[in-house]
Amino acid sequence: MARIIATVNGSPIDDKALKAAMQSLAQENCHATLDELPPDKRAGLREMALERLVARELIFQAALAGGVVADQATVMEESDNIVRMMGNPVDFWARLAERGMDEAAFFRMVRKDVTVERMSARRLEEVAEPSDAEIRQFFAAHPDQLLEPERVRASHILVPLDPDDPDQSLQQALALKARAEQDDFAELAKRHSVCASAPGGGDLGSIRREDVDPAFAEAAFRQAVGDVGEPVRTPYGYHLIKVTAHDLPAPPTLDASRGRIIGFLKRARGAQLLQEWVAELRRGAEIVMHDN
Repeated sequence: MARIIATVNGSPIDDKALKAAMQSLAQENCHATLDELPPDKRAGLREMALERLVARELIFQAALAGGVVADQATVMEESDNIVRMMGNPVDFWARLAERGMDEAAFFRMVRKDVTVERMSARRLEEVAEPSDAEIRQFFAAHPDQLLEPERVRASHILVPLDPDDPDQSLQQALALKARAEQDDFAELAKRHSVCASAPGGGDLGSIRREDVDPAFAEAAFRQAVGDVGEPVRTPYGYHLIKVTAHDLPAPPTLDASRGRIIGFLKRARGAQLLQEWVAELRRGAEIVMHDN
């Protein structure tokens, strides 16, 4: 039975939600599973995860009060994307059941997440455009941040990892690699990849190292353009990667950097606006942390 960790205006946050949030943060921040982290790092993630869940609940409640709710079509589309990214649907639902979550609870979670994203986006519409003087000042003060990063344009085929027989997944990836040496890579991706990029032939666009899993990045950035590399294992499964372009860093210019500078400034202002808004919501809320 789930234990209540906190309540936000009477709405509970339980230990299952907390563990899921901690797992997500472990992957985002440490590129590892929660079980792979030492106790001191898990303790820090717990605090971050709980703060994230409280903020999420506050924003969700504000969205409901403002009449902002995700529509069913968007919820189903996002749900389908999540299931597809996780590989075999049967295994996905089985893993959810092991964690005590049925399909109805999963769809409620997705609806809440999409609603929170919509409400946050509505608030971010208030962020003002930076002035030309602010853009020039940022360009002069942060040349290192504006250096164009090394990028590759890559496509991939994702073969889901069978936890009971990972070698079978590897053999499937190797068989696809052999076919990719002769057949059209994009068509193979459309038919066999379980990534959301499959309908586009597996094209991931132009990516930086930090955009993808470290093992994926290590392989992609050392591959020769045009080659299909050996299967690369990540938490998502086995990837067959084809690099189609490799762009090295280039010195920045003001004109070329203008769009990125505007993005930097608006993201910083947006993050500050959301932080201040959540703080305001907290001041008017009844938040109870339970001693578990």
